[in-house]
Amino acid sequence: MKMRGRILGMLLCVALAALVGCGAKETAESGGETKEGTAKEESAEASEDGKVIRIGCEATTPGWIQTGDDGSLQGYDFDVWQEIGKRTGYEIDYQVMDWDAMWPMLESDRLDSVGEQISVTQEREKKYTFSTPYAYNVYCLLAAKDNEKLKSMEDLATGMTISCESNTSDEIIVNAINKEYGIELEPTYYDGMSVQDVALGRCDLWPRAETSCNTTVKEVDNLKILGKTDILETNAYPFAKTERGEELAKVVSEALDGMREDGTLKTLSEKWFDIDISEKPADAQ
Repeated sequence: MKMRGRILGMLLCVALAALVGCGAKETAESGGETKEGTAKEESAEASEDGKVIRIGCEATTPGWIQTGDDGSLQGYDFDVWQEIGKRTGYEIDYQVMDWDAMWPMLESDRLDSVGEQISVTQEREKKYTFSTPYAYNVYCLLAAKDNEKLKSMEDLATGMTISCESNTSDEIIVNAINKEYGIELEPTYYDGMSVQDVALGRCDLWPRAETSCNTTVKEVDNLKILGKTDILETNAYPFAKTERGEELAKVVSEALDGMREDGTLKTLSEKWFDIDISEKPADAQ
């Protein structure tokens, strides 16, 4: 796995600047409505004085941002943004909405950023201005614990199914794994499919960042981490390529740099994931 991982890293360096996760989802082409309607007009007006940063999220990524039992938002991304607000004097206005609605709203200045484990990719860098990275994740594969055909990464074989969410970078992960192992996995595209489908044997594999895998195997029965790849996901916050977007990216980057230097990012990542994801692994490709 380690020797093959090096080959994968070399293959990926051309294809990726950094990869996605949990989902790391790609920008949708079409617009959409928020789960509670379009963005509030008062939020847009409030942001004009520069004291509010409007953040979109689905709130469906365990550990990163999700809705707690009391209905409030919680997670690593949420805590990071609250700290950014304290350090910069900006009010952080988190808005829950559908994934496909966020990107058109970001591009039309109805949102300032998206805060839910967003990965930096070459395609996204062409469209958005990114903050400095605040997290790094290695990608792993999840499989059913009782799947006797899959005990390690060496058991991967042509014809096995792997989940691929539409409008994401999952396909890049699948292609990289296929090249490394000389196989042809069968992508299973879904909209609303759950990782439970892997636990129930309806799909063989599910690609996820290590933090999400660690959380998922604790919350969903009959799942195991099959193994790690050398695919590194780099997380940062996207902003529109506008004067306001460029300025906010700079302000947020300065806050994130300070949080890394004083150990705040490390503390928050260990709080939510029990590992430090604030520093790029020394041996990462």
